[in-house]
Amino acid sequence: MSLDNGLRFLVFLVIFGFTNYLMMLRRYEKDLRKRKIIQRNKISNLYPKGTIIFK
Repeated sequence: MSLDNGLRFLVFLVIFGFTNYLMMLRRYEKDLRKRKIIQRNKISNLYPKGTIIFK
């Protein structure tokens, strides 16, 4: 493998890894928001209707 092909491969790995990281981070944040909403709904079921729950 020549030096040029080796550098291209390294650049490809860096770009691929960075995009994969961004996709995983986006999914993690989305799942975190879902868990927060689910937790808030479970807690709100413990209180009577009309009670205000602050964030």
